[in-house]
Amino acid sequence: MRFLCLILLVFISNVVDANSSWRLNKHEEGIQVFLRDTSGSPLKSFKGSMMINGSLSSIISVLADTESYPRWLYNCRSAKNIKRISDKQSVNYLVTDMPWPVADRDMIVSSTLTQNLKTKRVEIKLQAKPRLLPNVADKVRIEKMQGRWLLTPIAKNKVNIVYEMSIDPGGNIPKWMVNAMAVDLPFETLNKLRKISKQDKYASARIKGIVEM
Repeated sequence: MRFLCLILLVFISNVVDANSSWRLNKHEEGIQVFLRDTSGSPLKSFKGSMMINGSLSSIISVLADTESYPRWLYNCRSAKNIKRISDKQSVNYLVTDMPWPVADRDMIVSSTLTQNLKTKRVEIKLQAKPRLLPNVADKVRIEKMQGRWLLTPIAKNKVNIVYEMSIDPGGNIPKWMVNAMAVDLPFETLNKLRKISKQDKYASARIKGIVEM
Protein backbone atom coordinates (compact mmCIF):
# COMPACT_ATOMS: atom_id res chain seq x y z
CA MET A 1 0.00 0.00 0.00
CA ARG A 2 1.42 3.30 -1.06
CA PHE A 3 0.80 6.81 0.18
CA LEU A 4 1.92 10.36 0.28
CA CYS A 5 3.14 12.39 -2.64
CA LEU A 6 5.71 14.83 -1.71
CA ILE A 7 8.09 16.88 -3.65
CA LEU A 8 9.29 17.46 -2.00
CA LEU A 9 10.70 17.39 0.26
CA VAL A 10 12.73 17.20 3.71
CA PHE A 11 12.76 18.16 7.29
CA ILE A 12 13.46 20.84 9.88
CA SER A 13 15.51 20.21 13.00
CA ASN A 14 12.99 21.57 15.49
CA VAL A 15 10.51 18.86 14.46
CA VAL A 16 12.91 15.98 14.99
CA ASP A 17 14.40 14.83 18.25
CA ALA A 18 18.02 15.91 18.07
CA ASN A 19 18.98 13.04 20.38
CA SER A 20 17.53 10.42 18.05
CA SER A 21 20.06 9.03 15.57
CA TRP A 22 19.37 7.94 12.02
CA ARG A 23 19.10 4.18 11.42
CA LEU A 24 19.81 2.71 8.00
CA ASN A 25 16.79 0.72 6.77
CA LYS A 26 17.55 0.19 3.09
CA HIS A 27 20.57 0.41 0.81
CA GLU A 28 19.92 -0.56 -2.81
CA GLU A 29 20.76 0.81 -6.27
CA GLY A 30 23.00 3.45 -4.76
CA ILE A 31 20.20 4.83 -2.56
CA GLN A 32 20.29 4.83 1.23
CA VAL A 33 17.15 5.30 3.34
CA PHE A 34 17.31 6.15 7.04
CA LEU A 35 14.56 6.46 9.67
CA ARG A 36 14.53 8.03 13.10
CA ASP A 37 12.06 8.85 15.85
CA THR A 38 10.25 12.18 15.75
CA SER A 39 9.86 14.17 18.95
CA GLY A 40 6.22 14.26 20.09
CA SER A 41 4.99 11.95 17.33
CA PRO A 42 4.62 8.17 16.85
CA LEU A 43 5.61 8.58 13.19
CA LYS A 44 9.12 8.08 11.87
CA SER A 45 10.99 10.78 9.99
CA PHE A 46 12.88 9.66 6.89
CA LYS A 47 16.03 10.59 5.01
CA GLY A 48 16.95 9.33 1.56
CA SER A 49 20.39 9.91 0.05
CA MET A 50 22.09 9.20 -3.28
CA MET A 51 24.83 10.44 -5.60
CA ILE A 52 23.78 11.55 -9.06
CA ASN A 53 25.61 12.46 -12.24
CA GLY A 54 24.25 15.84 -13.24
CA SER A 55 24.37 19.53 -12.49
CA LEU A 56 22.61 21.43 -9.74
CA SER A 57 20.48 23.10 -12.41
CA SER A 58 19.33 19.79 -13.87
CA ILE A 59 18.03 18.62 -10.50
CA ILE A 60 16.51 21.96 -9.53
CA SER A 61 14.73 22.17 -12.90
CA VAL A 62 12.94 18.90 -12.13
CA LEU A 63 11.99 20.02 -8.63
CA ALA A 64 10.71 23.33 -10.03
CA ASP A 65 8.58 21.61 -12.71
CA THR A 66 5.41 21.10 -10.68
CA GLU A 67 3.54 19.41 -13.53
CA SER A 68 6.19 16.66 -13.65
CA TYR A 69 5.57 15.52 -10.08
CA PRO A 70 3.14 12.67 -10.92
CA ARG A 71 5.91 11.14 -13.05
CA TRP A 72 8.43 10.77 -10.24
CA LEU A 73 7.03 11.83 -6.86
CA TYR A 74 5.86 8.72 -5.05
CA ASN A 75 2.16 8.03 -5.61
CA CYS A 76 1.40 11.60 -6.65
CA ARG A 77 -1.89 11.83 -8.54
CA SER A 78 -1.72 15.51 -9.49
CA ALA A 79 0.22 18.69 -8.74
CA LYS A 80 -0.10 22.32 -9.71
CA ASN A 81 1.56 25.60 -8.87
CA ILE A 82 -0.80 28.01 -7.16
CA LYS A 83 1.60 30.87 -6.46
CA ARG A 84 5.08 31.78 -7.66
CA ILE A 85 6.40 34.38 -5.25
CA SER A 86 9.85 34.62 -6.85
CA ASP A 87 12.38 32.51 -8.74
CA LYS A 88 13.28 30.89 -5.42
CA GLN A 89 9.95 30.71 -3.60
CA SER A 90 6.67 29.13 -4.66
CA VAL A 91 3.54 27.40 -3.34
CA ASN A 92 2.21 24.15 -4.82
CA TYR A 93 -0.91 22.03 -4.37
CA LEU A 94 -0.46 18.24 -4.44
CA VAL A 95 -2.88 15.31 -4.32
CA THR A 96 -1.79 11.86 -3.18
CA ASP A 97 -3.58 8.83 -4.55
CA MET A 98 -4.65 6.46 -1.77
CA PRO A 99 -6.09 2.96 -2.27
CA TRP A 100 -9.77 2.46 -1.50
CA PRO A 101 -11.28 2.82 1.06
CA VAL A 102 -8.68 5.31 2.38
CA ALA A 103 -9.41 8.90 1.36
CA ASP A 104 -6.92 10.68 -0.89
CA ARG A 105 -4.68 13.25 0.79
CA ASP A 106 -3.95 16.76 -0.39
CA MET A 107 -1.27 19.17 0.71
CA ILE A 108 -0.29 22.79 0.15
CA VAL A 109 3.49 23.15 0.20
CA SER A 110 5.61 26.27 0.38
CA SER A 111 9.14 25.78 -0.94
CA THR A 112 12.06 28.18 -0.48
CA LEU A 113 15.44 27.80 -2.19
CA THR A 114 18.74 29.15 -0.88
CA GLN A 115 22.34 28.53 -1.90
CA ASN A 116 25.52 28.78 0.13
CA LEU A 117 27.86 30.52 -2.30
CA LYS A 118 30.94 29.24 -0.48
CA THR A 119 30.07 25.52 -0.53
CA LYS A 120 27.64 25.78 -3.51
CA ARG A 121 25.17 23.65 -1.54
CA VAL A 122 21.52 24.27 -2.33
CA GLU A 123 18.78 23.82 0.27
CA ILE A 124 15.08 23.79 -0.58
CA LYS A 125 12.95 24.00 2.54
CA LEU A 126 9.42 22.60 2.45
CA GLN A 127 6.60 23.63 4.76
CA ALA A 128 2.92 22.64 4.82
CA LYS A 129 0.55 25.62 4.57
CA PRO A 130 -2.83 23.92 5.09
CA ARG A 131 -4.90 27.10 5.42
CA LEU A 132 -3.99 28.74 2.12
CA LEU A 133 -6.86 26.98 0.31
CA PRO A 134 -10.27 25.72 1.51
CA ASN A 135 -10.51 22.03 2.35
CA VAL A 136 -11.73 19.71 -0.41
CA ALA A 137 -14.75 17.57 0.51
CA ASP A 138 -13.43 14.17 -0.59
CA LYS A 139 -9.82 14.62 0.56
CA VAL A 140 -7.98 14.77 3.87
CA ARG A 141 -5.76 17.84 4.16
CA ILE A 142 -2.21 17.15 5.40
CA GLU A 143 -1.56 19.76 8.07
CA LYS A 144 1.81 18.73 9.50
CA MET A 145 4.84 18.47 7.23
CA GLN A 146 8.31 19.93 7.23
CA GLY A 147 11.18 18.85 5.06
CA ARG A 148 13.98 19.79 2.73
CA TRP A 149 16.09 18.86 -0.25
CA LEU A 150 19.86 19.23 0.16
CA LEU A 151 21.88 19.30 -3.07
CA THR A 152 25.63 19.24 -2.47
CA PRO A 153 27.97 19.37 -5.47
CA ILE A 154 30.92 16.99 -5.01
CA ALA A 155 32.61 17.64 -8.35
CA LYS A 156 31.61 18.99 -11.75
CA ASN A 157 28.34 17.29 -12.75
CA LYS A 158 28.27 15.14 -9.61
CA VAL A 159 25.80 15.99 -6.84
CA ASN A 160 24.87 14.32 -3.57
CA ILE A 161 21.12 14.54 -2.95
CA VAL A 162 19.49 14.27 0.47
CA TYR A 163 15.70 14.18 0.81
CA GLU A 164 14.44 14.50 4.39
CA MET A 165 10.94 14.77 5.77
CA SER A 166 8.74 14.64 8.84
CA ILE A 167 5.04 14.27 8.01
CA ASP A 168 1.72 13.26 9.52
CA PRO A 169 -0.83 12.22 6.85
CA GLY A 170 -3.71 12.70 9.30
CA GLY A 171 -6.99 10.82 9.31
CA ASN A 172 -7.49 7.14 10.00
CA ILE A 173 -4.37 5.51 8.60
CA PRO A 174 -2.69 3.00 10.95
CA LYS A 175 0.53 4.50 12.25
CA TRP A 176 2.41 1.23 11.65
CA MET A 177 1.42 1.41 7.98
CA VAL A 178 2.65 5.00 7.64
CA ASN A 179 5.97 4.11 9.23
CA ALA A 180 6.37 1.00 7.08
CA MET A 181 5.90 3.02 3.90
CA ALA A 182 8.35 5.72 5.04
CA VAL A 183 11.12 3.61 3.49
CA ASP A 184 9.48 3.17 0.07
CA LEU A 185 8.54 6.84 -0.28
CA PRO A 186 12.07 8.31 -0.40
CA PHE A 187 13.52 5.29 -2.22
CA GLU A 188 11.04 5.31 -5.10
CA THR A 189 11.06 9.11 -5.36
CA LEU A 190 14.85 9.34 -5.58
CA ASN A 191 15.08 6.45 -8.02
CA LYS A 192 12.63 8.09 -10.44
CA LEU A 193 14.14 11.54 -9.93
CA ARG A 194 17.53 10.20 -11.00
CA LYS A 195 16.05 8.86 -14.23
CA ILE A 196 13.94 11.87 -15.19
CA SER A 197 16.76 14.34 -14.52
CA LYS A 198 18.69 12.79 -17.43
CA GLN A 199 16.04 13.84 -19.96
CA ASP A 200 17.28 16.54 -22.34
CA LYS A 201 14.95 19.29 -21.11
CA TYR A 202 16.36 18.95 -17.59
CA ALA A 203 19.93 17.80 -18.28
CA SER A 204 20.60 20.88 -20.43
CA ALA A 205 18.87 23.35 -18.10
CA ARG A 206 20.71 26.29 -16.60
CA ILE A 207 19.03 28.03 -13.66
CA LYS A 208 19.62 31.75 -13.36
CA GLY A 209 21.32 32.63 -10.09
CA ILE A 210 22.53 29.08 -9.36
CA VAL A 211 26.31 28.77 -9.08
CA GLU A 212 27.62 25.41 -10.30
CA MET A 213 30.74 23.63 -9.11
